[in-house]
Amino acid sequence: MSKHFSLALQILLLLAVAVLYYLHFSQKATLPAAASAPSGEVSAAPVQRPVRIAYVNADTLDAKYEWLKEQKKALEQRVQSAERNMMNKKEALMRDLEAFQKKYESGTVPPAQLEKEYAALAERQQKIAQEEMRLGQQLAEEREKALNELMAKVEAQLRALQAQIGYDFILSYSKGGGQVLYANDSLDITYRVLDLLNAKKN
Repeated sequence: MSKHFSLALQILLLLAVAVLYYLHFSQKATLPAAASAPSGEVSAAPVQRPVRIAYVNADTLDAKYEWLKEQKKALEQRVQSAERNMMNKKEALMRDLEAFQKKYESGTVPPAQLEKEYAALAERQQKIAQEEMRLGQQLAEEREKALNELMAKVEAQLRALQAQIGYDFILSYSKGGGQVLYANDSLDITYRVLDLLNAKKN
């Protein structure tokens, strides 16, 4: 699950970079055109500031973002509880199937009763399978909801950070993976982003 969130973080941060790239260059495009210089005069070229780039370590964000840790813990507890519940139901069904098999082999139970018991066991098995599928879908929806909330929170804080200190690009960096192969530590703003994220618990 941690890998799933890390991948989502990397995708989100790449999308955020694209948004910041678009905002950066669309703002330049909408600047009013300089008035035409009188004939014989050369208009000065616009002064451009250096592009400011920073990165966020996706692994650190995944490990230290408190809201994300709480979500992962709660979801893991839900998964474990659902797995225990399903395991108990399957074990009870197996015990009842074994008891039915013994009745069948004994030859002392009327066929009509055996048929009725078998139909009830088959129905239980089908309901357990349906419940397991429903729980799987429910947990997948909860994961998706948590990821969507995560993306919204991180994107909002990246926008706030960009507005505060003027970064043009905020990249996602993860050791041993991702698109960024090397990152200078001086460009790391992970803990600034974490401070912003952890300051907003809701």
